[in-house]
Amino acid sequence: MSSLYPLQAQDELARDRNRLAADRSLLSFVRNSLTLIGLGLGLEQILVALGAHYGDRGIDGWAYGLSLVYGGLGVLSLGFAIADYQAERAHLRSPHYRYRPRWSVAEATGLAIFATGAVALGWLGFNLLG
Repeated sequence: MSSLYPLQAQDELARDRNRLAADRSLLSFVRNSLTLIGLGLGLEQILVALGAHYGDRGIDGWAYGLSLVYGGLGVLSLGFAIADYQAERAHLRSPHYRYRPRWSVAEATGLAIFATGAVALGWLGFNLLG
C-alpha cells in the first residue's frame, strides 16, 4: 500500500494531530474546572437558602464544606491537566516519539465528583427528611 506522503512527513503529521489533541484536552479541562468551581459556589448558595428555609439544621457548615470540595476539585483537576499537558508536549518534542497509553485525569475527576455528590445528597436527604 503506497502513501501520498513519505514516512517522515507522516510522522510529523501525526505529531501535529497529537499536539492539537493535547490542546483540545487542556481547553476542555479548563471548561470543566471552571464548571466545578461555579458548581461549588452555586451549591453553597442553594444549601444556605435551604438551611434558612428549614430552620438551619447544620446545613451552613456542609454548604461551605461542599463548596470548598468542588472548588478544590476544580483547581486540582486544572493543575493535573496542566501538568499532563506539559508532559505530553515535552514527549511530543522528543525525536523518538512513540504513542504510549496514559492514565486519565478525566476518569479520576469524574469518580471524585460522583463520590462527593453521592455523599452530599445522602447527607442532605437524611438531614432534611430525618
